[in-house]
Amino acid sequence: MYRYLPLTAVGALLGLAPTAIAIASASSSIVDLSTELQYSESHNASPGAQSLLDAIDSSTDSIRTVMVLERGQIVTSYVRDDIDASDTYNIYSATKSFMSLLVGMLIDEGSLSLDDTLGDVFNNSTVWENVDKANYTQSNTIEEMLTMTSGLVNPPVSSEAYSNVDWEDPTSYIENLGGVHNYGGGDLIDSLNYLEVKESGRGDFDYILMSQILGYVVLERSGLTPLEFATERIFPFIGIDPNAIEWDENDDGMQHSFSGMKLNPDQMARFGQLILQRGLAGPDSRVVSEEYVEMSLSTQVDASSFFPGMTYGYLFWKIDGAMMGMGSMDCAQGFGGQTICINKELERVSVLQMDVGLSDQEYGMTMIRLAITAFS
Repeated sequence: MYRYLPLTAVGALLGLAPTAIAIASASSSIVDLSTELQYSESHNASPGAQSLLDAIDSSTDSIRTVMVLERGQIVTSYVRDDIDASDTYNIYSATKSFMSLLVGMLIDEGSLSLDDTLGDVFNNSTVWENVDKANYTQSNTIEEMLTMTSGLVNPPVSSEAYSNVDWEDPTSYIENLGGVHNYGGGDLIDSLNYLEVKESGRGDFDYILMSQILGYVVLERSGLTPLEFATERIFPFIGIDPNAIEWDENDDGMQHSFSGMKLNPDQMARFGQLILQRGLAGPDSRVVSEEYVEMSLSTQVDASSFFPGMTYGYLFWKIDGAMMGMGSMDCAQGFGGQTICINKELERVSVLQMDVGLSDQEYGMTMIRLAITAFS
């Protein structure tokens, strides 16, 4: 129904197959992300880049932008004629991976622990007096929230939480969501009540579409909303103008934790490169610890029930590329094909933006066409 996964594979294939861009990589390259990204001398000119551009040209018109970095340089880029590459676009659930970064920074500084429970974080009894199934919810750990193994699950589609969604055409509703809305929780108490408790409890992977809980965790332990935190401690170091960032929020002024951040392809690529560089924003500038990034990108739980060959880290997807003849990839991915994928061995970042609204068949055909054309 939500059409995430075919385009996850497309995003990976676009930039991460071994034959995609032919530039040798002898050693790890740390670029200074506070400066302008540089174009490779062979930008859009290598045989791999040409194959990729040809594949895009012969595929659906719904591809908005593509950018591939290798060793920190732009080796391939594509922008559809009607798109301004400087404009931001909703990355939907790829926002989740950005939230993982914020949580990791709080863990690094000792303000938060993976073992902290929601009850530890929100220790005001008046909060929990107004939360249904409070005993269960407050026992969930931060690590369980990051791995989606908490036993908290999406409300059923018939519930009040989804009352405004036209399920005959959910794409049009989600595409038009923006600004201030309470999908996922209108305030802290509403957010703690928003998710249902699964009858079988915690332990298994259950993908959560929307939740604002981690945003309130960041606020409680830092005194800053996610946007304020990123503006102060992330954006300046990776070359992003905070004034250019839009991020959906609820009536309480809390940015959405699991969706709603709007970025342009350059900004998406910078985030990907930061993760590829294991938290280094430059040779002498670290945003988050290498240890946390490695844990985020490591398999924490099997997610193959959601899609074969996929596992989950701390709000990052890990894709086993063996079935496609390539190495594994770590991805932030959102509704409609908004994708940031990295491959450590190839030192490559792949960014994809797409219009939402393709049918499942069109998504599948796009994936196959790009794969066969670009990487056969």
